[in-house]
Amino acid sequence: MATLISVLTNQFFLIFLAIALGLALGKIKIGNFSLGVSGGIFSGIVIGFIAQTWAKGVQEGELGYSSATSVLKTGVVSNLFFTFFLMLFLVSIGMKVGSGIGAIFKKYGIKFVIIGAMIPVISMIVSLVAYHFVLKGSPSVTEFETIGMFAGAMTSTPAYGTALDAAGHVVSGEALEAASSAISLGYTVAFPIGVLVIVIMISFLPKLFGIDVAAEKAAYELELQSDVSNEKKLKDGPLDFMVLAFVAAIGILIGNIKIPLGSFGEFSLGAAGGILVSALVFSYIGKIGPVNFRMDQKALGTLYQTGLTFFMAVVGLRYGYDVVNSLMGSGLQLAIVAIFVEAIAVLIAFIIGHKVFKINWIILSGAIAGGCTSAPGLGAAISATGSEEPTAGYGAAQPFAILANVLLATLFFNIV
Repeated sequence: MATLISVLTNQFFLIFLAIALGLALGKIKIGNFSLGVSGGIFSGIVIGFIAQTWAKGVQEGELGYSSATSVLKTGVVSNLFFTFFLMLFLVSIGMKVGSGIGAIFKKYGIKFVIIGAMIPVISMIVSLVAYHFVLKGSPSVTEFETIGMFAGAMTSTPAYGTALDAAGHVVSGEALEAASSAISLGYTVAFPIGVLVIVIMISFLPKLFGIDVAAEKAAYELELQSDVSNEKKLKDGPLDFMVLAFVAAIGILIGNIKIPLGSFGEFSLGAAGGILVSALVFSYIGKIGPVNFRMDQKALGTLYQTGLTFFMAVVGLRYGYDVVNSLMGSGLQLAIVAIFVEAIAVLIAFIIGHKVFKINWIILSGAIAGGCTSAPGLGAAISATGSEEPTAGYGAAQPFAILANVLLATLFFNIV
């Protein structure tokens, strides 16, 4: 029995189980809609919740205690899996689509900046309105839980860190410890909700607004071919892991560059954002001396699909317990508000992007995911559109979303 428990709680077993069930779920079609690879998040949530619920109920000395302890210590699966598969996904997808990013920037550049900054700004406005008219009346919710909830809904670790720092300018001593705990509570409750909301909305928005995804895809491909027709084309080389590793390493360096913003703190892309930017730029450059950054498209496609599939499953496994617990427990009010905080911002960004800016849905879906700084959202966009091109929109919008999140988290206590 002990051996069976050890196998059932093995991290690799849980990951592959979540992938298998998730892909099976993703193949179920309702009309023309299916979850695709995003199904891994939902199967992972169920498995992750069951695993952590079981682990929390095992007492010291009982059968399976060591396995239960391991589950709780790692959060079902190690964060290293989360980081590695995210990086693998981003470097390979960035290298695959980067060749056309120059034409995309020329056409949509400023619009992506607006979309990237708009989503955090609208989310902050909704957070403030919700705090004053809904949350403030609750004795268990203060402005500290609210800013944590905002950062979580935006899935923005930089905003969370900035909020913790900003709280130190408002309170001190024991009050600061309490404030930090409150910010962390809001962030923990809202983060998994933020992941789910963007994944679901990216998948359902085309249906809600009657967008013909196949027609949008065909129109975008025609548009892209026209825009890049005059650019010099390089022949794709074979998949080169040395080059991929180099691009990823440069990306990590870029992501760790911290740009001081004075009283607003500092700005950085983070390792994941840096890797995506690095991959897009090197792929766009194409070749430096004897090194060819353009690689076989099918091989890169297989690589990014592998990274994305594993990443989605790991996201579900790691945050499954928090998602269900927040919806069933004391964090329900914050969780519901977090849904509206992100959903309203995404909906407005979609309407402005598609109806006002006339941005093709294929690229806009990625920009909206970038505005939410959500890699799972990018995965959902790729799955829902059947195209890798949303990555360019994501890479263009995400840096401005990160910057906006940091600035807003810094200003929050001055405007709340």
